[in-house]
Amino acid sequence: MLSGVITMFAIMCTAAVTLGAKGAVNIQSAEQAAQALEPLAGSFAKVLFAVGILGLGLLAVPVLAGSTAYAVAEAFHWREGLSRRLKDAPGFYAVIIASMVIGLALVGIGVNPIRALYLSAIFNGITAPPLILLIIILARSQDVLGTHRSRWPSLVATAVAGVAMTVFPLAALTIR
Repeated sequence: MLSGVITMFAIMCTAAVTLGAKGAVNIQSAEQAAQALEPLAGSFAKVLFAVGILGLGLLAVPVLAGSTAYAVAEAFHWREGLSRRLKDAPGFYAVIIASMVIGLALVGIGVNPIRALYLSAIFNGITAPPLILLIIILARSQDVLGTHRSRWPSLVATAVAGVAMTVFPLAALTIR
């Protein structure tokens, strides 16, 4: 997760310094995003961007499909786990396969991946603060966690993250 956050921050900073400096703030394609690397990588920028996107995809797709499968399996009380065989956890593996097929279908029907990332970030920003509040409530629940409930330092850190995820996007909207 740390490497993903560092990569995201590096991409944002590079894009802000290069594309933002030229006034390009409305990126509509992966090609425009790759242009951010041209001052650093020259003509190799598109290849570097493609390799980076491929690497992130190879990292993200299995994690997202797998985490979705675990969540759905837990919700429906299905047998789950990558250590199980397909015949022992068919619902779990069906969710993984369906996630991959849906992702491929979105690309196949021409969904703009940059726009999809943008919309998913907005959705994440809207849903994260209420979910963080729910996490805080559950983490302090004696009924749910018994003696293993979260202590104050953990709750403070989680609350700070929740407030930051609420305040910073709102501040960014008012700056524009």
